[in-house]
Amino acid sequence: MRATTSEAPAGPALEPTWQIDAETVYGRDFAAFRSPTASLTFDLGVAGVIDAGDVLVTAMGLPNPRSSSVDAVEFVALDSAKGAVRWKESLGGVDVCASVPVGDRIVCLDSYSDVQSIVTVGLVDGVANRIPIPEAWYVYAIESDGTSVFLLEGSPEDGESVLCGGSVVAFGRMWSFPVTSSAGWDGLSGKVIHTANGRGVATMGGEATFFDPVTGALVDGLALDSGTTVVDTNGATVWELPDPYETDKTIGETRYSIDGRSYVATAASGEVRWRWPIPDGHDGFTDNGTIAETQSGVFFLGADSMVRLESAPS
Repeated sequence: MRATTSEAPAGPALEPTWQIDAETVYGRDFAAFRSPTASLTFDLGVAGVIDAGDVLVTAMGLPNPRSSSVDAVEFVALDSAKGAVRWKESLGGVDVCASVPVGDRIVCLDSYSDVQSIVTVGLVDGVANRIPIPEAWYVYAIESDGTSVFLLEGSPEDGESVLCGGSVVAFGRMWSFPVTSSAGWDGLSGKVIHTANGRGVATMGGEATFFDPVTGALVDGLALDSGTTVVDTNGATVWELPDPYETDKTIGETRYSIDGRSYVATAASGEVRWRWPIPDGHDGFTDNGTIAETQSGVFFLGADSMVRLESAPS
């Protein structure tokens, strides 16, 4: 482990529960953490995890600036309480994963191999199974609500997409409906399918299609305002689509924000609870990262470092 940091800021200092660095976990210089829920084929340069309670799954590899990709990608499962590596595996062609596991497996998409596939990976052992996607489909987005898997397939540039939902072991029994909104491929770098609290939405080109995740029925009476806020017919906010890569985030009664080269946790009263100096990366600059809320606690997720800052409130 490595804990190179900038100068400690004035004020209460936080001692993280644990801290690991990408080079040590991967075993190579210049290795970096990457989010498994963002494109790994076209490197977006963001870090993130799939939250499975006592396990956090992330991706890592060797960023290649010449090809804007990440080479030799591996997936790693970490004990969320201790930071210990439970397993580390190279899964072959995997581009992006759903943010929520289905049962005891994460669910990922391989869009660029000769045989396009869904890749499911065991949380316990990292063993991967590949499920070929019907040849007539071209799937470009994936998400899950913990029970069903949702896929967008077709051509987003032409407004000819289809949203499907259900079990990936029975493609023929998935519900489906057309999505006519359009977006260029470069406009699909963020999350496209969102689900929460028994509702779903597909967002493309500034437009939104709301649906029931269980039946696939279209849902009326909702609209997308300002790109991330879902409102009802009275204009009341009913859903804030989360940004998994926020650097300024309020969790419960605490706001986590960057102050210079440190993260600051500020209570609702305005009192600074603690300051934590953001580690320096291998290049000597402050590690870029975000604050993430998981079932087990609050984490700093950076390209070079992963740090457990706080436990989940009891």
